[in-house]
Amino acid sequence: MLRLNKSLFSLLGELQQGHELAEICRRAGLKEGRLLSNLLSLTASGYLELKTIAEPVDYPRVSIVIPVRDQPDEITECLQSLMDLDYPEDRYEVLVVDDGSAKDISDIVAPFNIRLIRLEESRGAAAGRNIGAEKAKGDILAFLDADCTADRNWLREIVPFFQAEGVGGVGGFVASYHQQSYLDRYEEAFSSLNMGRHLIFQGNTEANFYVPSCNMLVSREVFKETGGFRSGMHVGEDVDFCWRMRRLGYALLYVPAGRIAHKHRNRLGKMLQRRHEYGTSEAALYRQHRDKRKRFPTSIGAALSLLAIITAILLWNPYPGLAIPLFFGLDLLRKSLTLKRARIAFPFPRLVSSTLRSYLSFYYFLSFHLVRYYLVLLLALGFLVHFIWFFTGLALLLTSAVDYRVKKPRILYPVFLFFYTLEHLAYQTGVFRGCLGHKYFRTYIPVFNRA
Repeated sequence: MLRLNKSLFSLLGELQQGHELAEICRRAGLKEGRLLSNLLSLTASGYLELKTIAEPVDYPRVSIVIPVRDQPDEITECLQSLMDLDYPEDRYEVLVVDDGSAKDISDIVAPFNIRLIRLEESRGAAAGRNIGAEKAKGDILAFLDADCTADRNWLREIVPFFQAEGVGGVGGFVASYHQQSYLDRYEEAFSSLNMGRHLIFQGNTEANFYVPSCNMLVSREVFKETGGFRSGMHVGEDVDFCWRMRRLGYALLYVPAGRIAHKHRNRLGKMLQRRHEYGTSEAALYRQHRDKRKRFPTSIGAALSLLAIITAILLWNPYPGLAIPLFFGLDLLRKSLTLKRARIAFPFPRLVSSTLRSYLSFYYFLSFHLVRYYLVLLLALGFLVHFIWFFTGLALLLTSAVDYRVKKPRILYPVFLFFYTLEHLAYQTGVFRGCLGHKYFRTYIPVFNRA
């Protein structure tokens, strides 16, 4: 359900009739950037579908910053992709920050029209991005990794979103460069850099949303105000930056456009090692940002129904499960009364399906949390209490089946389940290692909010 005031309802009607946003704003005396932000919020919530966005009258100047270290082949292909960008040539520049490579790369980048900044000693990718940002001349800083290639429309598809009021940064779609092996196809659908096919728009909220730094565009002024990336962080620095930027009141936007292709680690051992490294960053991130928690919107009926299911399985007795229809019925009654008070007609079959969906969503997210953070522990405890293996198996099958259906990887489910399980095991061992190192374990504690 969505309740709109009459003004916004009228404006949406004009948009549906094909009127331009700028024309509507001029007639109504509205700020185009503010209305665009409202429309993006509605799109992120699923109420609108974004087909296209108008190009800026004057394209802002963009500085593309690429940190690199000992990746001669990757940086060559990356720069080649940038030479064919569909963006005014006089409105963008490319800065490569050589982070102490063993061999001088000046001969490699010489054929390209770029600025090379050479660091004698390695200081990390975060520091390299900061140094490149200091030397940049553009109004917008576009961060790209050396092991990525950019599509021709990369900047043209992302830059126009900075017309929305309050937007400090925008992230684009990260595709998989390698697509041959089973692991490639798993990464194509389930890489942690792939933020999905739906637009996301968040301001200063409790949500843990971020965009990866391999395809991140930030307003130059916002970058300076935020303080850039934390140079001491070698993993998770993009998450930290996005959270700090949002805390300042700027909106962060992800659009499934502006595609770049990332050369992921296409050997199983290296992929799992990288996932392990990602996990080690959680403790540092959640200690720095104590307002961020793993939150679960929970209805009382869904929680009680799950408790009834667990009790029935533990007792090997179906009678506790008989309470589930009661909890479900009470939820339906509460929602029906709410709709009646609001004088909203809502078909009963859809009310039933939406309530059922909320129950299944709660089961999924809780199961995912267990698989993501406690799978190793649960497998170990299963040697003492064998029934734990049964619950763990159910949780793993539920989450993997849902993710397989949603992500649609181009591999068979058993192959997907193999990689899926190993990835979770690698990530959670990294989380535990990071928590031990920082002596901070609050990241394990979820918060249940009443939905």
